[in-house]
Amino acid sequence: RTSLSLSGFSRVPTVTVRDCLEVHSTPPLTRVRIIEVEDDYDEESSKTTHAPQSPGVTTSRVIPRPCDYDPCVVQTTPCDKISAETGCLCPGLTGPEERPGAPELREVKLDGSGEVFVHWCAPRSNVTRYEVTLKDGSKQLVFGEYLRNGAVPGLKVGEMVCVAARNQAGLSEKSCARYEPPQPDQAAMSAGIIAGSVGFLLLLSVLAVVLWRRRTCRKGRMGDTEGLGNPSYTNDGAL
Repeated sequence: RTSLSLSGFSRVPTVTVRDCLEVHSTPPLTRVRIIEVEDDYDEESSKTTHAPQSPGVTTSRVIPRPCDYDPCVVQTTPCDKISAETGCLCPGLTGPEERPGAPELREVKLDGSGEVFVHWCAPRSNVTRYEVTLKDGSKQLVFGEYLRNGAVPGLKVGEMVCVAARNQAGLSEKSCARYEPPQPDQAAMSAGIIAGSVGFLLLLSVLAVVLWRRRTCRKGRMGDTEGLGNPSYTNDGAL
């Protein structure tokens, strides 16, 4: 070690070269040991467990839809048959032990064939047939349970016609309407009037043109005749 001392000064602590090296040297690296700890459970145990389901049982709920059924349209296929095939729901109907409700008579009109037809809508009841009668009961027609219209031969303008539903419990109340004469189509009448007016104006225009041309031609021929009959008229204009 090297000692330094100066007279008149206090003693300076002895500093060695080794001490300097130890002070300025980089401290040794500390190694950290990483210990991997294994989970004491696996992924399968961490998942939520579900109760086992019985085979063939589905959790989704199927909501039945209404059947394509219109009580005012002729039924080619009964609603109960459609329901059995597709699983749809038919409208609720009262049973055959109750009198049916009255059908709704929609219209009485003249068909294109010249026959008068009645059109009705079915009630929400069990029906075996429909009966169409005149108001005074002088005529009765029977139609099947799936029909919604029928012809009434001999029905006159102003007469009242009725329709009722029947099942094993009895006859329903009647729904009636009066046969009114067919009203002319206002749109067709307006179109006919407009077309007739336009045609009449065109005819007048053609006649006016024809008369004007005939009058013009007649004046031209009269002028030619007068020119030929004047002896003082020459080509050079001399008298």
